[in-house]
Amino acid sequence: MMKNIMIADMHTHSEFSHDSSCPIEEMCLSEIQKGTDIFAVTDHCDVASFRDYDVFTPILDSYRTVQALNEKYAGRCQILSGAEISEGFWFPEQYQKIHDLVPYDVIIGSVHCVKCDNLEIAYSKINFLVLSDKKIYEYLDCYFNDMITMLETEDFDILAHLNCPIRYIRGKYGIDIDLTPFEAQISAVLETIIKRKIALEINTSSFDLLNDFLPDQTIVQRYYDMGGRLITLGSDAHISKNASVHFETALNVLRKTGFDRIFYYKNRNAQSINI
Repeated sequence: MMKNIMIADMHTHSEFSHDSSCPIEEMCLSEIQKGTDIFAVTDHCDVASFRDYDVFTPILDSYRTVQALNEKYAGRCQILSGAEISEGFWFPEQYQKIHDLVPYDVIIGSVHCVKCDNLEIAYSKINFLVLSDKKIYEYLDCYFNDMITMLETEDFDILAHLNCPIRYIRGKYGIDIDLTPFEAQISAVLETIIKRKIALEINTSSFDLLNDFLPDQTIVQRYYDMGGRLITLGSDAHISKNASVHFETALNVLRKTGFDRIFYYKNRNAQSINI
């Protein structure tokens, strides 16, 4: 990582997420080794899962661990406390409880599940090869509509991986899906985050699969052309070796697009970093 600038990774997961076993301290040491100055622990809170298991205690445990480790690693790396909340508008009461649970530095908003016929499971678990093209397009239509609903009804700081199902549809299953039919919805998403001062995340976890980010560079360019300037980098690392992965490439792309700053969040306030 280039060290002439400060680096902030605003999206990581730990053993307090349902799909990771990585201790926060292990992630911290990896971020330090890679030259990252600031990173946020944004463990999953898939609100709909409250019906199946306790989604609240892991966020509390994550928060308490971050506070303790910040004392241990003071001066080496700043650890921010956060959560990635998804499907909050499905269950407003539980969403509000998790939203108010701790004094977060940052809240990430994401869509992981979509109410589209019998496809309510997380899209990471859907075998898109068994779906017709028509059904895949119907699913994506529901996905972007749900994202718009989330943006209109929830309080968060960063919009995660705007077109994330593409990681699986195109990246994992090799299905060539055209996002052109969803341009109006994507533009509505970008217009809303600009209006609400919500940051757009450049999620680098897809680069090895897609040779691009989430969202892709054409969407990032559209966001910039529309006047969007709040931008964050997120590795979405679930294992320590993926901390701040492909950040140098992402920074180069952002500079070429026209960005001169990235942002991180502290006490839910955006802080800028010159790039």
